[in-house]
Amino acid sequence: MPQLLKTDVFISGGGPIGLLVAYSLARQGVESLMVGVYNNLRLLFVLYSSNIMQANRFFKEQFDKGQQAMYGRATTMYPRTLEMLDQLDLLDVMNQIGFIGRSSVTYKDGERVTSRGWHVLFERMYGTHLDYLLNIRQKYAEEVIRNAYKRLGAEPYIGWKLESFSVDHEGEDDYKVTSHIRNLGTEELATVKSKYIVGADGGHSLVRRLAGIAFEGERTDYRWVRIDGYFKTNMPDADIGFAAIESKSHGTVLWVQLDHGVKRIGFAMTSGMLTKYGDQFTEEDAKREAIKSMEPFTLEFESVEWWTLYSITQRVADTFIRDDRILLAGDACHTHSSGAAQGMNTGIHDAVNLSWKMSGLIKGWYTKDVLQTYDTERRAAALYLIELDKAFSATISGSIPDAYKSRYANANELFTKLFDETIQFSIGLGVHYEENIINKPPRTGMISAGWRAPDALVYAPGSRLPARLFTLTKNCGQWSIIVFAGEPTETLVKLSVATEDLSKFAMTLPKGMIRFLTIIGQNVTQGDKLFQIPRLGYIYFDQDQSAHAAYSISPASGAVVILRPDGLLAHATTLDDVGSAIAFLSSFTRSVA
Repeated sequence: MPQLLKTDVFISGGGPIGLLVAYSLARQGVESLMVGVYNNLRLLFVLYSSNIMQANRFFKEQFDKGQQAMYGRATTMYPRTLEMLDQLDLLDVMNQIGFIGRSSVTYKDGERVTSRGWHVLFERMYGTHLDYLLNIRQKYAEEVIRNAYKRLGAEPYIGWKLESFSVDHEGEDDYKVTSHIRNLGTEELATVKSKYIVGADGGHSLVRRLAGIAFEGERTDYRWVRIDGYFKTNMPDADIGFAAIESKSHGTVLWVQLDHGVKRIGFAMTSGMLTKYGDQFTEEDAKREAIKSMEPFTLEFESVEWWTLYSITQRVADTFIRDDRILLAGDACHTHSSGAAQGMNTGIHDAVNLSWKMSGLIKGWYTKDVLQTYDTERRAAALYLIELDKAFSATISGSIPDAYKSRYANANELFTKLFDETIQFSIGLGVHYEENIINKPPRTGMISAGWRAPDALVYAPGSRLPARLFTLTKNCGQWSIIVFAGEPTETLVKLSVATEDLSKFAMTLPKGMIRFLTIIGQNVTQGDKLFQIPRLGYIYFDQDQSAHAAYSISPASGAVVILRPDGLLAHATTLDDVGSAIAFLSSFTRSVA
């Protein structure tokens, strides 16, 4: 008889997005069960299998086919993604493994071209302390997340796969989802009862298909080549991080320095190449075309770790939530090219956005409206990305979309313009969401609700070393209420009233839902006077008032700023109008008073 398992959230998909959702939930004290087949982890699969001979046979039949793919796929992570990983305590380990990219170069006809391609991207990385790109192959990123997940006492069900699920809205308890899973090595069956099911199972998502969610879009005629390995070239500055070669024969050629000394080269298959090779394109063909794409520079292959020829598809699921219980994340709800290196980044945005909302709902903190914002926020971002990707994939392939043909004759020039115009979205710092129940227009400051809150440096009492505001507001599912006290000599009276009102209100909220910080606009050496200052939570000094300036808050007035668990600005108001902050939080939280 199949074993019966019970958990808050069942996650189908053992890749980085499924792992990140599971890990994020675990950090917030929410149980989950994640199943997946890891193509490159034979040892772990054998350890979890009760029949080693069956496990070895399964590995031989299934794992070899996908082993290389796990080394390739997504690699580049942008600043906003790095900030999210940092707030989840994952970035430090990844930085030890991956390649930190801070420079790039672009070539045309063998000559260096400035203010083009990746060069523009690095110029626009202002407003963040993590002003670099991290290149780490998916295999290693997954290992970091998986190890962190296991340190929290959780274990993924390795080698198991979802076969079917159903939702019973009339069930007696809250475990409305019943999933049936199978161990692909031992054929053991199990049934999982859960409150929610998350499909993070890729572009061919079984969760999405069983839920009947349409996956609209189109398959293009574009096909791209990617090769990872150890290469030699005489191209100047080949090791600084990123290079783009504007090739007359192969479109925009990508060159990236990866982890462990590995490099990646990528280029588009032209119509001529597609006619020449048809479906018979081999690794040797890929290497030969790669050498041509690098001209006038030379390229020598020492070894190839992974290579692929793939078609470009652009699709978005009709909804990211179905029946209030079925949720999609990552490639399961949007697929696109790797032209702007958005795959892993977009999936991480999904996972972070989803996990804190689902966790809070499970804990009884929120109304159902909060979880619905996952669909409205992330689907809108995915739709925008798809439109960008249509233009990017065309220009990278050497084509000009019809809408631009009257203005541009060169695909490389159009790509440069599009890349420049959308750079803030691409690096994540410009990703934002519209007004909704958790994004209320602020009554002070100049940061819009739903946008990334600024990171800033403040000082703990007695410290000569600054601390980052993002470090003080780690993502464990809590909302941060930051009291910008300004200059106490100016704000003392209204600060006293504001802190008292907020303190009383906090007692009506679920335990652990919020945390307070008080930031004073004065020098840390004035710490002997801090006991005279009303405060909530720990107190920090903004000695040059740069944190106040980052949030557009006058030190003579002060403010109350509310940050979402994912670090976005939710609402802001003046010290003498904390009723606005209280009304905002009350609109979607369940009172315990």
